[in-house]
Amino acid sequence: MGALRLEGEPAEGEIDSGTLVCERGHRFEVRDSVPRLVSDPGEQAGTFESFSAKWRDVSESDLEQRFVQQYVWYVERYGFGDEDGLARFLDGREAILEAGTGLGGDSARFARLSDAQVVGLDLSEGIAMAQRHFGGPENLHYVQGDILALPFRPESFDFVSSDQVIHHTPDAPRAFAELAKLLRPGGALAVYVYRRKALLRELADTHVREISTEMAVDECMEFSSQLTELGRELSRLDAKVTLEKGVPLLGIEPGEHDVQRLIYWHFLKAFWNEDFSERLNTLVNFDWYHPPYASRHTPDEVRGWCADTGLEVERLDLAESGISVLARRP
Repeated sequence: MGALRLEGEPAEGEIDSGTLVCERGHRFEVRDSVPRLVSDPGEQAGTFESFSAKWRDVSESDLEQRFVQQYVWYVERYGFGDEDGLARFLDGREAILEAGTGLGGDSARFARLSDAQVVGLDLSEGIAMAQRHFGGPENLHYVQGDILALPFRPESFDFVSSDQVIHHTPDAPRAFAELAKLLRPGGALAVYVYRRKALLRELADTHVREISTEMAVDECMEFSSQLTELGRELSRLDAKVTLEKGVPLLGIEPGEHDVQRLIYWHFLKAFWNEDFSERLNTLVNFDWYHPPYASRHTPDEVRGWCADTGLEVERLDLAESGISVLARRP
């Protein structure tokens, strides 16, 4: 893709609609104040459908619950500590990309905490909700685009964040490499991917997802609701078991285990968070069971991605759920 221009008369201020034309003749619609730089999701059509459906059904109160939790979790995992720490990290950066912005919360946060020009990119129709909810600041821009066909020149950004995203692409290592290409010298990349789980959990994930990813959206949403109920009731049991030997083959350590957590981490994902609405809990389960791609990875794989793309690991945070890496281009 070459440089873009608006077809027709020059517009003043924000462009609500129209057609962008690149120097190579490609044409892209602007709709709901969002440039649509994806003409065909291709191999990511299923991902587009899943996340468009997920974000379409989220409420304003669900949004706030999710953002509060995500904001705290983000600064903890990448070592920023708090918002002041994140602001210090962003200070002096000129161009920031959030690849896979979803509903746009982190992009809006980056724009609020810095003077950088911030781009929030997402494949799904959630990008329109992001624009409605957060659009307006002069340094914040939402666009619809594909991580595997990024509409930016190499070395365009000095910070790229792609949190909980690239494992939902058909090729996570390739997506990581595409994002790494966008970094200027000295730029940083923050990425979170799912971590490979215990033996029986992996077997269950693989087999159940073979079924659930083929379900219609409504059918999988109902299945996700059933799992939410299971997770809720297991959690409210508040039951514990103590294992003297554990089961090393299944990844179960000796000691005391909460029954809901034991089942969740070692046998079946049935998410429940008491601080979330039942609907939001269901959407978290849907996020796992319906998207066609949900790859799981090891710390060594992630280190290898960094080495292969010439990035130096500054921080690698390991949790049972996933791996967060902050890496820098020398």
